[in-house]
Amino acid sequence: MKLSTCITKSLERNGVEYIFGISSGTCSSLWDSINDTNIKPITSKNEAGALYAATNYADASDKLGVSILAGAVGLNNAINGIADAHRRKLPVLILSGYVNTHQIGKGAIQELNTENIVKPITKYSKTITNPNDVLNDIKNAIEIALTPPYGPVHISIPIDVQMSPVSDAVFNEFIQSSNVSRLHLSNIASSNYTKSTLLKAVNLINSSQTGLILVGRGCTHVGDQAMLLSEKLGWPIITTPQGKGIIPTSFKYNLGSYGFSGSDLAVNYIENESIDCVLILGTSLGESATRNYNDVLIKGRKVIHIDWDKNELNKVFNVDLAIIYSLKEALALLIRDCLEKDVVCSIDNSILNAPYIEGGHTGLSTRLFLEKLPELLPENHHLLSDIGEYMNFVIKYLPIGERSNFSISLNYGAMGVAVGGAIGTALANKDTTTAVIVGDGAFFMNGTEILTAREYNIPIIYFVINNSMLGYVEHGHKYIFGRPLVGLKQKRVSIKDIANSMGVKAVAVTNLEELDMHKQLMKTMDGPLVVELITDGSESPAVADRFKSLINKKQ
Repeated sequence: MKLSTCITKSLERNGVEYIFGISSGTCSSLWDSINDTNIKPITSKNEAGALYAATNYADASDKLGVSILAGAVGLNNAINGIADAHRRKLPVLILSGYVNTHQIGKGAIQELNTENIVKPITKYSKTITNPNDVLNDIKNAIEIALTPPYGPVHISIPIDVQMSPVSDAVFNEFIQSSNVSRLHLSNIASSNYTKSTLLKAVNLINSSQTGLILVGRGCTHVGDQAMLLSEKLGWPIITTPQGKGIIPTSFKYNLGSYGFSGSDLAVNYIENESIDCVLILGTSLGESATRNYNDVLIKGRKVIHIDWDKNELNKVFNVDLAIIYSLKEALALLIRDCLEKDVVCSIDNSILNAPYIEGGHTGLSTRLFLEKLPELLPENHHLLSDIGEYMNFVIKYLPIGERSNFSISLNYGAMGVAVGGAIGTALANKDTTTAVIVGDGAFFMNGTEILTAREYNIPIIYFVINNSMLGYVEHGHKYIFGRPLVGLKQKRVSIKDIANSMGVKAVAVTNLEELDMHKQLMKTMDGPLVVELITDGSESPAVADRFKSLINKKQ
């Protein structure tokens, strides 16, 4: 059989269900070999969209995401998607084609050595020209991707190498040794050093009367444990913007998000309450999570930071205890050994933000739309926010239910990431309604991925907030420079008409009452649906944190 067939069959044996990408000459043998498996190929409209989908699939399924792309232009088109997987620390295998080995160095069509281009944004990147090395190198790359901290890996294979013959004996021997599954932190957790440090954390928590728990995206699968610890200690929880949704809004000790566009309650609590100890779980403490690296979060308090990536510890703030550990195992130990407190948090978290003020703007209110959104969707839904001004409203105001999930890729912040990524999310969770909040700017950049959803009949709701401007940039220029930039406001384009021309169902609304007319449509979709929310962008978002960071101005 061909080497490419051996590759795709081995991926199938390892549980790969979907491969995302676009076929082209230099990777055509790999795509052809998918026909010899039960793997379903998902052809995107742009290579970045393919990586967004593969990355979100890895995030939602807890499995390896896989993408096959052309070398050179294909991989370069995917740079934003690879960088997104890198910043989110998600396991994605990227197989790219390359020109024939005898053409290398001769300037062949689409020849470009991409190995070094993506090295800074992958855990492993290699071009393999020897057919005898390919299978083991791919196995090694997958193991690297699935070893915490996870991340994308890249293997470039020339087209003639892909079509090299492989004997059945070699294939069978490889299959027997290539059963790769998600690895865990048992080797780290068993370390005497980190175990002893975790026991010091127990002692520090037990000696602290008041405290606060900060939950980041690394706690995705341990939200229930974080809430159990919060209840035992009587310590409230705040979440980073990317950790939003891990703790339901209704949880009695949830003070909302902290960081850029954090809830009023969380900000006021951190700035004004007496807190002995801050327990930080699963976050890099990046710019968006700390309100421009503001040390008010930790100043004058004992700080414990637990993460599985040693590179995130003591990077932003020097803490009292920096612990490399599996969050699942660490929380289990803390829940078992930490003592209940005599004094618990008595703050009322029923109101997270100051009330909405009528007359502060014209046009449809993004805030009121978001506060209404959960009642429009089935209780079991996964909501993704794209990147744009509206995401500040999302972080601050969107309620998250006990059976719903939320995700945003904020640290890399590529516009269009959720439009393409929702494909992977929906395929990973077919029993969950997938919805996207996106602006007109990001829609124009990557909105054609809605065609991918139509092609494969994937039921995704796209809420497109159309204010006919690059709102984030518009308000940012006014804040920083005192004047707007000509050209940011644009002639209004009907997103509904664009979607209809794609053969996608679409509705447009100009007020919230009209949304109720489409509730049933949103709950009985048999394919993608676009809901255009027409507004004028005059509602002021909570964006000052970001603008201050751009002019190096702390809070």
